[in-house]
Amino acid sequence: MKKILMLTAALAMLQGAIFAQNGKAVAEKDVKVSYVKDFQRQMKDATNVVWYQMDSLTFKAVYLDGEKSRQAMVFSNRGTETHYYVDHEYYPKAVRDTVSHLFPKYEIRDLWVRKVRGKMTYQAYIARMGGFLWWKKEKESKLVNWEVDGKYINAE
Repeated sequence: MKKILMLTAALAMLQGAIFAQNGKAVAEKDVKVSYVKDFQRQMKDATNVVWYQMDSLTFKAVYLDGEKSRQAMVFSNRGTETHYYVDHEYYPKAVRDTVSHLFPKYEIRDLWVRKVRGKMTYQAYIARMGGFLWWKKEKESKLVNWEVDGKYINAE
């Protein structure tokens, strides 16, 4: 019984690590120096910083701010965006309703307020899951966008 519980716990942690980010974790030394300096200048109180390489030119720093809230900054040659993650219990009704009506087989995996050039929107990472019992994996995923008033914009 103990082995089964340990195996289940290990699979759950592995699944969480796989689906937590869509990039590859990288060491800070592998990130463009200007991105690291910009991040350190803006987020002096950040802790638990983990860098991800999203593609060849885009890097994401996921961290806890001074109030221990999960946030992220995405750096690319197009500029910088900030993500303020929303806890599941605070997902807006308009977001939940849109996903359940327009994407009925999908579930919200993560939701954040996205700030780009001073404009704020909601963005959700949704996925259609497949698998058996506790062994679930993403079959298909999308990014879905809303205005902050809950008006649906589009899916990418």
